[in-house]
Amino acid sequence: MVANSLQEQSKIIVEPQPSAKHALYSYLAVLAASVFAFSFGLGKLGFLGPDEPRYAEVAREMFASGDYISTRLCGCLWFEKPALLYWLSAVGYRFFGVNEFAARFPTALVAIATVAMVCFSLNAFGRRGLAFGAALVLATAGIVIAYARVATPDMILTATITAALLSAFQACRSTGRARTIFWALAFSSTALAVLAKGLVGIVLVALILSFWMMLTGKLRTLGLRDSLVGLTAFTIIAGSWYGPVLWRHGWSFVEEFLVRHHFRRYTSNEFGHPQPVYFFVIVALAGLAPWTFFLIPAFARLRSVLKNDSLPTLAWIWAAIPLLFFSFSESKLPGYILPVFPALAIIVGGEIERVWNRETGRELSVAKWLTALTLMGMGVSFLVFTRSESVSVAGGRVVLDALPIIVASGASVALALRRYRMFVVGTAGVVLAVVLAAVILLFPTLYDEVSLKSLSLSAAGALRPGEKIGFYLKKEFAPVFYAEGRVLCEPRRGGTFYALHQEMVNDALQAEPSLVLITDTKWREGLENDSRFITEFVAEQGDSLALRVTLRK
Repeated sequence: MVANSLQEQSKIIVEPQPSAKHALYSYLAVLAASVFAFSFGLGKLGFLGPDEPRYAEVAREMFASGDYISTRLCGCLWFEKPALLYWLSAVGYRFFGVNEFAARFPTALVAIATVAMVCFSLNAFGRRGLAFGAALVLATAGIVIAYARVATPDMILTATITAALLSAFQACRSTGRARTIFWALAFSSTALAVLAKGLVGIVLVALILSFWMMLTGKLRTLGLRDSLVGLTAFTIIAGSWYGPVLWRHGWSFVEEFLVRHHFRRYTSNEFGHPQPVYFFVIVALAGLAPWTFFLIPAFARLRSVLKNDSLPTLAWIWAAIPLLFFSFSESKLPGYILPVFPALAIIVGGEIERVWNRETGRELSVAKWLTALTLMGMGVSFLVFTRSESVSVAGGRVVLDALPIIVASGASVALALRRYRMFVVGTAGVVLAVVLAAVILLFPTLYDEVSLKSLSLSAAGALRPGEKIGFYLKKEFAPVFYAEGRVLCEPRRGGTFYALHQEMVNDALQAEPSLVLITDTKWREGLENDSRFITEFVAEQGDSLALRVTLRK
């Protein structure tokens, strides 16, 4: 056992590192892959889910009004998230116009910057091979690609936490003025994390760093001068929004933003996102695909690696603490643990580095072959799905929908022939092939299936002067953006008008001359048969429709 331990240590010490020129080319290739994965076809789909259109609309109202302090949705104060995402989206609107691409562009850019940060920081730490492996995993992990392509604050929080932790790691390796500068960067990045998503930014950074510094004996590296400079930077940056918004809105902001959207969200199911305690473990494993199985050799080497290298120690703590913290939250959404994926990329990147250097081992071989099976499964699933959906592109379908399985087959052959570097590149290539084929083949088909953009634009175009859109037994938020905020909001409930029964519609019409209601076709008859209402068909999309409703006189 002692001999094996010494052998493992010697591998870590004498592990071959690529030349600086070769490493630079590898890094640029990974960055190019991340640019493609995160931004190709970025504006091809309408806004997805409940969050994207609302965040994009808050940014649009900021941009239109010039008020970058008070966050408003459809004209009503809405303090669900801090201002950083809205500010960045407003910059996107300035350069690209008010559209989906402009709202998502800052998130994609921040995701690319996160890959670059991981890559060049690890290189600066003297880990060229690990820098390439970690950056490649981060650029092609499924969940990272998904959140890089949507206008939500999760990727911005991930980027800022990553910057804070890597800066703190470098500060602990530095002395004198350089140490103070890196600590100032860590505190500044933490302030940006607080601007991105609130108190969770400082809580996660503080927990991860405190635990790591105690475990590795680095608490003394944060001196009094470093702390004062860092706290000053933190206060100035975080105070740029929190100060003015508190001054302007006082307790109403504290109650809505801190009490309701922080403490109640964590301790209660008020927002309707209950999941089992193991939910985030599943999200982490699935989100890391197609690299998930390389956690097997990473776990097998955990003890020896932690004894000899403080960077993997930080990565494991970085991955574990958010998983534990959010697992006990009553409200759970996949994006909550997005900040763990740079850490998982570093952990798995160490195994990719070993594959690249042609190292062997039972667990590593198991991971490689299971990954090959995963790639084949991805390719077959994509082909079956596109064929079942009758997707077609003139002259290009045969190549495009089969491209992922072709690349996966090539990666598997490379593995069988022990061309391990080709296997690594092929694994990333399958992901990029899926992105390419999905944008070209699936996005046009899914355009009206995943977003109510068409219905929202039709409803907005039919609005009379002063008329607004509401919702009846259907929670849908696309019209919030596509109708440019002309949606009835309820200040006391902190959201848009959502009627659960016809009496609520009747009450709303006491103050409004008419409403265009977005609902499902199955509820149409009930509205039309209500003797109090006059209904008029406006538009329809699938099972959803828009009806104009007025009161009979």
